[in-house]
Amino acid sequence: MVQSFYHRQKLGFFIVLLQLFLILNGVSSFAQTTAGNAVYSFLELPYSAKITALGGVNISSIGNDLGISMYNPSLLSAEQDNQLHIGIKPYFAGIQQYDLLSTKYWERNKITWGVGVHFLDYGNINMTDIAGNDIGVMHPNDYAIQFSAASDYIPNIRIGSTLKYIHSNYGLYKSNAVAMDIGLKYLSANNLSQVSLLVKNVGMQIGNETHKQELPFNLILGWTRKMEFAPIQFSLTADRLSVWNNSYYDPIYAQSQTTSSPSHLQNVFNHLTIGSEVFIGKQVDLDFGYNIIRRYDLNIQEQSNGLNGFSTGMGLKLERLNFQYGTSFFQNNLYHHFSMNYQLAGKFH
Repeated sequence: MVQSFYHRQKLGFFIVLLQLFLILNGVSSFAQTTAGNAVYSFLELPYSAKITALGGVNISSIGNDLGISMYNPSLLSAEQDNQLHIGIKPYFAGIQQYDLLSTKYWERNKITWGVGVHFLDYGNINMTDIAGNDIGVMHPNDYAIQFSAASDYIPNIRIGSTLKYIHSNYGLYKSNAVAMDIGLKYLSANNLSQVSLLVKNVGMQIGNETHKQELPFNLILGWTRKMEFAPIQFSLTADRLSVWNNSYYDPIYAQSQTTSSPSHLQNVFNHLTIGSEVFIGKQVDLDFGYNIIRRYDLNIQEQSNGLNGFSTGMGLKLERLNFQYGTSFFQNNLYHHFSMNYQLAGKFH
């Protein structure tokens, strides 16, 4: 009787999520983008140092990183009960990214909840009039407040969803939006293979804007395989699956650089990001990633392109605290990403 009750609850949970998804999709189908420019592009930034280290895109890593679960709600689990995720990523010129997520497992309904904030601070920027006179200072920022929930639907398959309120503030110019993410995760019976499908940023702008702009819609598929007799796992992630040509191509610039448009094979590879994790005991992991389109877009003809597209990082797991560091290479520059998962009660599983 109790088991049947739980099955009905889970089915109802799935139906509610599906209805919300269809409503948002129907209302805002005119406001989705699969290529070109979109507003709120900060939503595409990695939420955790783990994702940064694995190439900037990963939705299927087998583990207990709450930052990845913040990006893909279907990875929320009972093992993440009472955890807190904090992420800090400093960019250039005083720009800072902050991420915060707290979770709670509701045992009665077998649902894991999460509440978080994804915040990008651009620092202080001087404002001037048309004549160049100083008229003050603005403090632009973007943020998304999100509410997530996940539960098992059928054995080995988990469904999760995130509802987001999005706000951009650029001095006199402000905008708001609502969006939704839907994620599905399949974990094999032997816990060695995991597949995830994620639909991100289905929604619309709200407010008084006469021209509704496009949100950064994304369709992502990820697969992770953990070796049975070796402390290593590999990930393959394909994102922006709703658009064929995933690269930026400027024919005028290409002509000046004597380069051609990407081939059909290059277009296939430009959707892929490769990641690997090496576990040293139970406390340390080393992470490596390669983002193919990042290297393709950043490489410059007849110049040294170094480690474009590559990323790396490491994690240190203590009894109640998990530190993660990630860095990515961009021409001669790189940035640092730090995140921390803290177990508010008990210890990590």
